Amino acid sequence: MTFDTHLPLNERLMRIDHIQARRYSKLNGLALEIATEGIIRHLKACDRMDVNPETSAVREIIDDALNGRRVFAETKEHTRAA
Repeated sequence: MTFDTHLPLNERLMRIDHIQARRYSKLNGLALEIATEGIIRHLKACDRMDVNPETSAVREIIDDALNGRRVFAETKEHTRAA
């Protein structure tokens, strides 16, 4: 299931959870950059595995971004962590 990959990130977040979309829209600077990268990675992983994105994962990504932490899962292409 591709979860509307043609939509902008803000719209995709609104379809997942309006509360997290609102939190994301309030981010700026480094926190916005960290959250954007983390959310995009999560959405791509969900698309690859044909599952729906999880609200709790998006919430955690935004929380980590607010605390300045980059926390990513290990993938075949990149190994990246905080």
